Amino acid sequence: MLIKSAVICSYLLVAYWLSSHFGILKMCFYPTLGAFSYFFISRSLNKNEASKVVAAAVAASAAGSMFHLLSPGPLAFLLTCILTIAIIQFIKIQAAPILAVALIPFFAPLPTVWTLPVFVCGSLIGLLGALKVSNGLEAVWAMVRVGAKAETKAADL
Repeated sequence: MLIKSAVICSYLLVAYWLSSHFGILKMCFYPTLGAFSYFFISRSLNKNEASKVVAAAVAASAAGSMFHLLSPGPLAFLLTCILTIAIIQFIKIQAAPILAVALIPFFAPLPTVWTLPVFVCGSLIGLLGALKVSNGLEAVWAMVRVGAKAETKAADL
């Protein structure tokens, strides 16, 4: 878990740095990305489940963006919440960050309606890639530890 945490924190740092230094990548980092990070490292999801979470987050962010574009008031907010909760129940994975990402358009100005869904998709795919790297690093670390234990046992004989 330590290796995963270090990789995820590094990923979040890079996303934050990119968003703060390049205007076009401003939506690359959003606070909910941290929540998604913890969600993914605290659960054992297979590829299909992780894909469902990413697809649901992209769909929910698109719905939130569209509802906000049509009418940025309380009705659009309510419809976004209802639709997103229905999506979460449909995929049968309790992922609260999906609701949070759907509500971003209601407190952060978006240049265009498609900006948030594209950046949510890209950042979550990047997050899954970082998790894949961390899994590989953990496997290497486990092999190194097993090798070190075997050497210690051989030296004790």
